[in-house]
Amino acid sequence: MSALANHAFAKMNGIGNEIVVVDLRDAAGKVTAADARAVATSMPYDQLMVLQPARLAGTEAFIRIYNSDGSEAGACGNGMRCVVRRLFERTGQTAVTFETEAGLLNCWQGPAPDLYTVDMGGPKFGWLLALPFYAMELLVGLVQALVFMLLTSVFTLLQCQHDEEAHGHEGHEEAHH
Repeated sequence: MSALANHAFAKMNGIGNEIVVVDLRDAAGKVTAADARAVATSMPYDQLMVLQPARLAGTEAFIRIYNSDGSEAGACGNGMRCVVRRLFERTGQTAVTFETEAGLLNCWQGPAPDLYTVDMGGPKFGWLLALPFYAMELLVGLVQALVFMLLTSVFTLLQCQHDEEAHGHEGHEEAHH
């Protein structure tokens, strides 16, 4: 049975992102990619925010974030604002820290009473390490396309030269007759 079975959830909108929030801090079990996809078929969403028991002292919860295809995301600012709003409305808290795969996210109410802020931290460039592999795939595709274009151009040029020689030679022979 899915870890999500028989648990209440909230569907929220985070600046255009459809967010589903489910609190499993008091439940055992792990949400799987298949569970996340199953939810998305009955209730479309952009991110599924799953609150799990805190792993680090001083944090409110560990949040696992799923995309609708079942893949996981390290963090989601719009989703975190939805989680924070729901939590703060229920508990009266005004500041909290969550742990995600991307690290610790500090969240607080403000700058106005109905606004919620998430400090996503500085930019992380570790994902750039994967770029050489993607770049290689793109480069191979680009080289293949360029070789094809080059060969096509050379063939067209040779064909044009052949046609010119054939027509030019025929026309030249006719002038000699």
